[in-house]
Amino acid sequence: MTPEIFTSDPSWPYTKAKTAVLTAASAVIREEGPRAATLKNIATRAGITEPAIFRHFDGVDGLFGGLFSVYERIYGRSVESFSESGIQGLVKLRKASFSIVDAIAASRDFAYVLVCARHVFRGYPELKASVAANDARDQAQVLACVNEGIKSGELRSDLDPVSAAVAIIGGVYVTAVMWIESGFGFDIREAFADRWDDFERMVSVKPAAKSREGKAASRERSAAYFPLKPAPISRSKAGSVKKVAAAKGKADASKKAKPSKNSGKSAEKAPLKSAKAAPKRAVAAKAVAKKPTSRGK
Repeated sequence: MTPEIFTSDPSWPYTKAKTAVLTAASAVIREEGPRAATLKNIATRAGITEPAIFRHFDGVDGLFGGLFSVYERIYGRSVESFSESGIQGLVKLRKASFSIVDAIAASRDFAYVLVCARHVFRGYPELKASVAANDARDQAQVLACVNEGIKSGELRSDLDPVSAAVAIIGGVYVTAVMWIESGFGFDIREAFADRWDDFERMVSVKPAAKSREGKAASRERSAAYFPLKPAPISRSKAGSVKKVAAAKGKADASKKAKPSKNSGKSAEKAPLKSAKAAPKRAVAAKAVAKKPTSRGK
C-alpha cells in the first residue's frame, strides 16, 4: 500500500492490492533496474505468488503499462500550474517548480518512475517517446516563463534564458535523484527551497534578502543533503583495486624488460653487414697498393 498516493490523490483508480503490486515493481526497478523487473522478483517483493500477479496485470508488459499509467497520472498533476491563468513569469515558474517537487514527495514509492521515466521505459519505444514529448513540453514551458520574467523586468535583462531554464530543470532533477539515492533521508521540499532561494537571488532584479542565520542554516542543510566527501571504499573493493594496480605494474615492467622484435633484428643485421663488407674493403686496399704512382713511370 502507498499511503502518500491514497492521501494526495483521493481519486486514485487502483485497489490496494493492485497498488501493492505496482509498488513492488517500482521498488525492484529502483533498486536493481528495469531488466530485474521479472514476475518472480516482483512477486517476491510483494509477498505474493507469480500467478497472483495475473489477477491484476497481463504479465510484465501489463505491469509496465500500469506503471506508465501511474507516471502519466502523477506527472499530469505535477505540471498543472504551468497552465494556470492569471500568473506568469517568475511567479508561475516558482509555483510550478514547487508543485513538481510536491508531487514527487507525495508519491515516494513511485518517485523513481516519475523522475527517471526515460530509463524505466527504455524497453518500450512508444512509452519512451511519450516521456520524451512530456520532457520537451516542460522545457518549453520553463523557457517561456523565464522569457516572461525577463520581459516583465523580474529577471535580469542580461540573463541567458536557456541557461536559466536548464538550471531550474537540473535543480529539480538533481535534488530528486539525491533524495531517492539517500533512501529518502531528507526533506526534499526543504532542500529544493534552499536551491530555489539561491537561484532566485542570482537571477532576480530585486532578490529577497536573506539573514545571516538563514544563510548558515541553509549551508548546514546543504552539507547534509549534498556531502562533498567521497564515499569510503570497502575493504573488498580496496583489495581488488590493489590487485588490479599490482597486475598493471607487472605488465608494464615486463614490457620494458622484453626487447622488441625490430630491435633484435636490427642488432643481428648490423654485424652481418660489417662482416660482408670486410673482404670487399681488403680487396680494395690491395688494389690501391699495387697501382703504380706517376713517379714510377
